[in-house]
Amino acid sequence: MGMPRHVCPRFQSAAELIGRRWSAAVIRVALDGPARFSDFRDAVDGLSSRLLAQRLRELEAAGIISRRPPGGRSLYQLTDKGRALATVVVEIEQWATEWIVVEGPTGTRRR
Repeated sequence: MGMPRHVCPRFQSAAELIGRRWSAAVIRVALDGPARFSDFRDAVDGLSSRLLAQRLRELEAAGIISRRPPGGRSLYQLTDKGRALATVVVEIEQWATEWIVVEGPTGTRRR
């Protein structure tokens, strides 16, 4: 191994945005197409409405998710910038399927 490389600030910023708790899950749900607030909440176990609203606002501010129409029963969808994350999210999902073990509801371990 050589000397450690300098970590690019853009990489660090992107990793922190996507790596925030629930952000990647919200993006993963949005990859399946436009979704309502309740669709995200129903698809992600343990995600509270308060945190979902916060993550959607953050992802919208970052230009990853757009909301239409603004206000009311909005529909959220990925922007071009958000859709560009598809390969990254799918790769993480495949890696997780192979390498991450989670506890099942009865304490059983599963991949």
